Amino acid sequence: MIIKGYKSNYFLCLSLILMLCLSCNKEEGIKTPLERIQENYTQMPEEQISRSSDNSIFASYTNPTERYGHGILGDKIEGGQLVIASEENTYELNLPDNYVFEDIRPRMYDVDGDGQLEFITIRSDVNKGAGIVIYKIIVDQLIEHARVLEIGSQNRWLNIVAIDDLDNDGIVEIAWIQTPHIGGILKVAKIQSGILNVISETSLYSNHAIGKTNLCLSLLRQVENQKVIYVPTQSRDAVVGFTFDGNDLHEFETIEMDVDFSLPLNVQLNLSNTIVEEEDNCIL
Repeated sequence: MIIKGYKSNYFLCLSLILMLCLSCNKEEGIKTPLERIQENYTQMPEEQISRSSDNSIFASYTNPTERYGHGILGDKIEGGQLVIASEENTYELNLPDNYVFEDIRPRMYDVDGDGQLEFITIRSDVNKGAGIVIYKIIVDQLIEHARVLEIGSQNRWLNIVAIDDLDNDGIVEIAWIQTPHIGGILKVAKIQSGILNVISETSLYSNHAIGKTNLCLSLLRQVENQKVIYVPTQSRDAVVGFTFDGNDLHEFETIEMDVDFSLPLNVQLNLSNTIVEEEDNCIL
């Protein structure tokens, strides 16, 4: 077929352009959630991206920033943005200039039992130190669902130990160690909307070494009908297991051993029974 004339050539060019645009849109539309995060956002140095168990949802810290000079995880580069990608949508949350995500990657857990994942982060105020913030997708936006208030002093940090229904009462708890390098306070709070109030705590434990990205120095274990959280002592010469019952922490057992803080705790302990939710509670 031969096309003659200016108008014919014009419409042919226009058709070709439209076809190319449709092709581009189609190609963009078939990108996976993981590809969208990797290709459309500036990655952190660790390039860690969390994924749901069915590989349908991905979460990552992006937009690296040096506006907080703490450097507890080995460098002074922290996340300024949280990105969540599902099969259908991509959600972004940009922090104000006084906050950073002082963490390696977000944790994902259905904390309120509605069948949808929430996103648990370590968020630090550049003047007040670290806190915990849980975000939830509501009407296509990432909204703050619950939080642990900041420690209150600059350059003070915390590390999450476990997220689970520790006492089997139907309400999910979160356990963390506040200032694991200074006094190491193991704390537990029930996850409910709003501010998370600490309901039990005990001191002199640690699950992190300064300058390291190993956040896997605690584990959660199912022992018959109860769950046990294990954390090293701050002196690194023992690991202590705790149950949580009656709104209080109870010592379950003490294992005398030298703990190597460069390695995950789960490869150093020879324990039977199932380790619970290791992907959510163990970050390297």
